[in-house]
Amino acid sequence: MLKWFKRHRKSNKSYETNEEWVQALSSPVDEQAVKLLREKLINGLKPALHKYVDRELDQFVEDVAQDALLKVIDNIDSFRGESKLITWAMKIAVREGLTELRLKRYDDISIEDLKPNDNSREVFSLSVASEETSPDRSLHESQLVDKVMQIINEELTDKQKKAINALMIQGLPMPAVVKLMDTNRNALYKLVHDARLKIKNKLEIEGIDPDKMLDKL
Repeated sequence: MLKWFKRHRKSNKSYETNEEWVQALSSPVDEQAVKLLREKLINGLKPALHKYVDRELDQFVEDVAQDALLKVIDNIDSFRGESKLITWAMKIAVREGLTELRLKRYDDISIEDLKPNDNSREVFSLSVASEETSPDRSLHESQLVDKVMQIINEELTDKQKKAINALMIQGLPMPAVVKLMDTNRNALYKLVHDARLKIKNKLEIEGIDPDKMLDKL
């Protein structure tokens, strides 16, 4: 009877302090704490996100809460106690929800839809333009843009072109490109790193300082 009482009392723990939450969410994780935190995240996410979600709010919020819960548990060691743990966890959940909503804008397109077009050079040119507007400076930047675009077209692999175009020209966020290219963040970082290295090496061979241009890639 005493053992049952102790288990029963533990399962109804209130987790009122940050210390209790951290202990409960650290390995081995207390499932009762996980369940309670999930409920609190769902209850907080509904009023925070309802104006951004057109339909199926409950399902969306439950999915976001689950993803946020995993992030909270994975990063519990980084919690510094500067606020209540519930507040910290809710910020993570809201950020996760808003990120997911931004990604949903790209659900109906594919990476093939983002192929460079006639405006690509102009967009890139604007992104690297300096505040100085002298004719000589503008001509120099125009020549650099042409050279980089040529290197991209001639030296990069198809996957590298797609990644650079999506991130540099189209301005998509990294998570969206990860999703569109059906890859993961580390693989995309490696792809972009290798592409930048190719461009840098080619520019150096041409006698061009690559630092300014590569800051934009």
